[in-house]
Amino acid sequence: MNFNNISKKISLKKKIIIISVLFPLAIGGLILLVIVPTVKDIKNIKNEIEAQRIDLEIKYKKGQSINKLTKDLEVIEPQLLKLNRILIGKDKVLEFITELEEVASSQGVEQKINLAAPKNTAKDGYKKTPLQIITNGNFIKQLNYLINLEAMNYYININSLELKAGYSRPISHEGQTPERPISMLIFADTYWE
Repeated sequence: MNFNNISKKISLKKKIIIISVLFPLAIGGLILLVIVPTVKDIKNIKNEIEAQRIDLEIKYKKGQSINKLTKDLEVIEPQLLKLNRILIGKDKVLEFITELEEVASSQGVEQKINLAAPKNTAKDGYKKTPLQIITNGNFIKQLNYLINLEAMNYYININSLELKAGYSRPISHEGQTPERPISMLIFADTYWE
């Protein structure tokens, strides 16, 4: 087919009509075949990007929470180690009693220890155990004993403290005034794993 022969046979008026009809059809076909699918693809990509943005925001917030928790843990961790030393392990009863005896011995104080059965506080994760200590010695030694008791690694929560004058006769050292012994009764709680 020769387009030159066909175009000679068609009049100018018919050419304008044909072009006026074909041009919009070509534009419509272009729109249907190229632009509409592209717009659909763009909308799908937009929805995917929005979903990824929301997912990234959630992950960012989780990351920020993890960073905050990590920083908080770094601040708390030394205190957790201290707390682990404060609680007395089930297998450390003898070690605890021995340390109490060493404190009394180092201060020259006589001591009697009564450790009661633990009270179960399962919701807190530890057991509270009542402790009764009876000591005898002079006032200064008793104060030093209390200071050393407080300095122990274990947490001993003193509920009550009673001081009574001793019933034995005063102790005198050469060149010093006689010291009257004091009896101290301590009711306390200890905390066990």
